[in-house]
Amino acid sequence: MKIIFLFLLLLTFGNVFAANNVKQFPKSKCSAGTLQLKIVDVTFCPVRDDLKKVNFLGLSDHTVTILNNGKELTIGLNPPDVAISNLHKKFNISVHEFFLSLYENSLKTDKLSLIKEAFDIDSFNKLDVYRKADLFAFTITGTNVDYDRIYLNKVDSDVIYQITGEFDEQELLEILSRLDY
Repeated sequence: MKIIFLFLLLLTFGNVFAANNVKQFPKSKCSAGTLQLKIVDVTFCPVRDDLKKVNFLGLSDHTVTILNNGKELTIGLNPPDVAISNLHKKFNISVHEFFLSLYENSLKTDKLSLIKEAFDIDSFNKLDVYRKADLFAFTITGTNVDYDRIYLNKVDSDVIYQITGEFDEQELLEILSRLDY
């Protein structure tokens, strides 16, 4: 009985430690009085006075590019076969578990360094995680990446929304504060 109790205590401690590494979304800047762009299930609330351009790419309304606050952002629904090459299926885990395992360096593979390289994760480009209820933002930002990325995913969902552009840590927080999903 003592062994089971110690095992459960270790599991609880490990989960608390992992949860401490996940940051909380910043306070939302979206409200009934703000301009809201809806891209399928995701809403982005741009700075109204600084919104210069909105382009729906192709014939689909699943991806939009905006020029807001002097920055170009692309926001779109990006299926797992494109966003992560269905790697979650190769490991028999959910999209959410894949991103968390990548973040925690716990993906069970001897090719973890190659996977991180494919996502541009290295000492110059970091992967961070933000959470708001069951919504997670897995962010890759840095100085050595072609473009910064935010992958939005909910627990128990294989749906991925991807936001790309060039943004620093402060601009990342601004973007997250203008998202609703």
